[in-house]
Amino acid sequence: MPDGSASQDAIYRARPTLRFGGQFDERAGNLVQRMVMDESEGGLRALELVLSNWASTTDGSAELAFDQSRNVRLGGPIEVFGGEVARPCELFRGHITAIETILERGKPPELRLCAEDALLSARLARRSRVFTDQAPSAVVRALCGDLGLTPVLSGLDAPTASWAQIDETDLAFLRRLLARFDADAQVVGTDLHVSPRADVQRAQISIDAEHDLRAIRVCADLAEQATAVVVRGWDPSSGRAVKAQASAISNAGPGEGRDGAGLLRDAFGDRPDNLGHLAVSQQEEAQALAEAAFDRRARRFVRAVGVTEGNPNLRVGVRLVMRGLGARFDNEYYVVRTRHCYDTQQGYSTEFCAECAYLGGSQ
Repeated sequence: MPDGSASQDAIYRARPTLRFGGQFDERAGNLVQRMVMDESEGGLRALELVLSNWASTTDGSAELAFDQSRNVRLGGPIEVFGGEVARPCELFRGHITAIETILERGKPPELRLCAEDALLSARLARRSRVFTDQAPSAVVRALCGDLGLTPVLSGLDAPTASWAQIDETDLAFLRRLLARFDADAQVVGTDLHVSPRADVQRAQISIDAEHDLRAIRVCADLAEQATAVVVRGWDPSSGRAVKAQASAISNAGPGEGRDGAGLLRDAFGDRPDNLGHLAVSQQEEAQALAEAAFDRRARRFVRAVGVTEGNPNLRVGVRLVMRGLGARFDNEYYVVRTRHCYDTQQGYSTEFCAECAYLGGSQ
C-alpha cells in the first residue's frame, strides 16, 4: 500500500513541467508562477496556469516570452506533469481554451492559460436525439464515436430502453445517464473510462494526519441521510404502476462501521425519501435508480476535506486510508474531487474531498 508521501527523497523538487505539441518546454516550465488543476466525478478536468511572460535573451536583453510562440496558442495541446521533477507524473492533458495577458505596474507581465481535457468536445456539442432500444453501454459507445474517444467500459449492459437527449450537451447527457446507474466517467488520454462506482479500482494511498496533512475537516452529517428511497413510475405498455425501494446499501464503497441510515433510524425513526421527479417505465430501471440514489446518500454521510503535500497520485477514484483522526473518523475513504495547486511561495499542494459511508468508534 503506497503511503501519502509524494517523494522519498530528502529534497523534493515539485515544480510542474510542461509539454506543448508533444514537446517538453523547459523555458515555459521555469516561468510557471501558479497552477491549479481541478478534477471531480463526472469528468472534464480543468487547468489554470499562470506563466511569467518576461524572459532574458542570449544578448542580455529581455522580451515577451510567449509573444511569438507557435505552441502556446488557442486550441493548442498542452500537458502538465507534477510531482518530483526527476520522476514526473502526468497531471493533465488537454487543449488551451483561453489565453489572457496580465499587466500590473511594477511587476513583470504574466500570461494566463486555461485548458480542458478531451471531454471539452462533449461540452461544446449540444444535440437532440433518441437512442432506441439500447443498453446504457451502447449509448456510451455511440457518444465516444461522436467525440473521437475510445470507450473503456465496465458493466452498464442493462436495461435495454430508449434514452432521449433533448437540447443537451453530450457531457450533460452522459452525466445524467450515468447518474441513473451510479456510474462515473473519467478521461485518460483519449480513452473514456466508464464504470459503476462499485467497479472503480484505482490506487490506494495511506495518509497519517500528523505527518502528511497540512489541514483537514471531517464531518458526519445526518441531514441528507434517508432510511429508504422509493421510486415510482408508470409502464404504459402494460398499464401498471412501477414501484421500487432501496433500504440497504448495495455499493457503499470503502470503509467500515455504522452507516448513516442506521444511525438516523436510531435517533429519529424511519425517514424514507420519495423520488417523484424521475420518468420511469420499467421495474428494472426503477430498482437501479432507487439503489443508486440510496447509495449516493449513504456514501456522503462522512465527508473529509483536506490539504496534503503535493501528490500527483492523489486523484479521483483513489481509496484513501486515513489514520490519526481518532476512532470515530479513522477509516478508508473514496476520493471524489482533487485540486492540484502550485505557486512559487507555497510550493505544490493537493486539496481533496473524500467520502465514506461509515462512522467508526463507539457510534
